[in-house]
Amino acid sequence: MINLLPATDRQALRSEYRHRLFIVGGLLTFGLTIIILIIISSFAFVLSLRRDEVLGQINASRQGFSMDKLTTIQQAIKEANSLIKILAVIPSQESISAVYRRLIDKRGVGIQLTHFKFLGEGSGRVEISGRGVTRTDLLSYIDTLKTDTHFQSVESPVKNIIRERDITFNLTVTLAPYK
Repeated sequence: MINLLPATDRQALRSEYRHRLFIVGGLLTFGLTIIILIIISSFAFVLSLRRDEVLGQINASRQGFSMDKLTTIQQAIKEANSLIKILAVIPSQESISAVYRRLIDKRGVGIQLTHFKFLGEGSGRVEISGRGVTRTDLLSYIDTLKTDTHFQSVESPVKNIIRERDITFNLTVTLAPYK
């Protein structure tokens, strides 16, 4: 198509065309922006409702089960587990009461036992504390323990036999493997 308009009218027509193109492009951009804002605001509204719902559930669960109760229960479980470990029979060894009974039965007249303690979990070692009237009584007790087949070794520090009378002693006895 041939444009027969004078040059000034052609420029005016192009200017009018650009002006209309700018207005239509601006209106389309404005419309798309409004549509995008409506979609985003609806998502934001739905997400805020979900957020409030989740926060309500969190608060309800916190009220139902407080951290203080949880801490108290955890402490009670730890205490129960430690008592169970102390009182449990180690399958590879005889019972704790049998070991204590054997240690008590082996003592002589001049030996008084004051404290028993199992060392380490499953180590098979027992610490014994007590008092002896004389050094001879203590040495006799140690020899009796060493000759017993249920005890693998008996350790006695040198400080146990320094005094002649009224001896306070500590022994460490290693149990022999249980058969």
